Parts: sequence; C-alpha cells; structure tokens
Amino acid sequence: MHFLRFHITLLLLSIGMIYGTAHAQDIAIDTGNSRLWIEGSSNVNRFQCRADRYSTDVQPPTKDTTVQVEVDVAVEGFDCGKRRMNRDLYETLLSNRHPFISFEYKSTESINYSEETDTYTVTINGTLTVAGHTNNITFPLTAEIIENGKIMATGLVNLKMTAYNVEPPSALLGLVRVNDELTVHFEIFASMNTLELQQNGQNQE
Repeated sequence: MHFLRFHITLLLLSIGMIYGTAHAQDIAIDTGNSRLWIEGSSNVNRFQCRADRYSTDVQPPTKDTTVQVEVDVAVEGFDCGKRRMNRDLYETLLSNRHPFISFEYKSTESINYSEETDTYTVTINGTLTVAGHTNNITFPLTAEIIENGKIMATGLVNLKMTAYNVEPPSALLGLVRVNDELTVHFEIFASMNTLELQQNGQNQE
C-alpha cells in the first residue's frame, strides 16, 4: 500500500535525525496486518470504515530540500461494511467532485525518545484537503523497533467534518445524526532487509 510506504519514509527520516544518518533498502510492508481506518459515532451507534485505495508521490531529501510527500486517499476506497453507510460517506465527502482526500507533508516538528517504553514519538506537520477544503494539521506518530529490521508505527488524528465545510450526515428524517468528530487511525508494520544507522550520541544517556 503506497500510503504505508509514505509513513515508513517519514519514520526513516525521523530515525535519521535521531541517529545522524539512515539508509534503508528493500522496505517490505506487512499489508496483511497494516491498516488505515476511520472511526466515528452517531446518536445511536459507532462505526468504522477501512481505507483500501491510495496513491502517493515521495521525493527523497536532497542537500537543499527535505523529503517531499503527497498522498491521495480515494474517498470511494473506504469500506464501512454496509453499502448504505458507504454511500452516505461518499456523498458527505462529495466524492463526485472531490474524489480524493489529500495529505501533503511539510515538516517534522519534534522527535522524542522514551527509555521507559523504548519508543520514538514523532510530531508531523502538513496540510490535509477534504472535500476541496484545506487545513493545516499536526499529528503524532509513535514508532517502535520491534526487532532487527522490523518496525511498528502507530498514530491517530482527530478531525471535525465541519472544519472542512462538510455537514455531518443524517438519516431517517434526522432521527439518526452522525457526530462531527472523526478519528483517523493508522497501524503499520514493516521490515527492512538492509538498515544502517550511525549513532551520533543523541538520546543515548
């Protein structure tokens, strides 16, 4: 999944900033266990929709630029488990006019290492475009090196539909009303056949 490769790119960049340099080859994503999904609720129940269609453009960093990442998630690639819910989601997000949700990476704001949990927390900045409306967005990514060459990265982002000029849907003459806030989750597992890290002394005390 291209979106998963995008997150691993950010992760490698972050590890490189911690250790000094990072070089990776042959990145393999465990697509069977990795996933991206949204969760929401209404006045009567909760729901979950998994995203299955992505595209991405990743430009590696140079001596003059940072890594450039743009991600498109197909709105009609979300599956909520019920056709009616899928249709309501597509209509709410105006998929006929704006078929993609787009994220553009801008910068890595901070990187923190926890000795207690042996994890890295990376704060990512970027812009998110939903239904043709763009906002700045900041979210944390937690990364853990499970064993040699294997990484797990997780995170979530809370969004309000109205912040993107999207009206939460309703059904049954307004008796069922979807709440404004959605939570985007990602859980990524990856391995690298080659990973070379040169420590520069940071976070080693």
